[in-house]
Amino acid sequence: LGARVRAIDSDLFAGLAGERYDLILCNPPYVARAEYEALPCEYHREPELGLVGGEDGLDLVARILAEAGRHLGDQGLLVLEVGNSAAALEARFPEAPWMWLDFERGGEGVCVLTAEQLRLHESLFRAGGYR
Repeated sequence: LGARVRAIDSDLFAGLAGERYDLILCNPPYVARAEYEALPCEYHREPELGLVGGEDGLDLVARILAEAGRHLGDQGLLVLEVGNSAAALEARFPEAPWMWLDFERGGEGVCVLTAEQLRLHESLFRAGGYR
């Protein structure tokens, strides 16, 4: 895989210079501030930066939704984990066509959006995304 995998140091999509991909898998910090404060102490041993995504958990998620469509090929997909922030995401962007995945062994809060859906709703994500 070494010839097919390339690590890129970037603040989300800033370092991609218009590159396009077939698939973007993303597990950004998505824990809401209040949820983080209530987590058991072992979670507080992890860097807060890797868990907390702002007051409602969606600061980075909203940026990803607003920008991902420009970095996917026409048949591309974004697979995005938002965990318990799924309800807040749906509330912030009720018009978006959320498709939530069901897992055989449990788990929730993972959605899939196509490049077309992301591009169609880019203005919605931009308008409601940056706080």
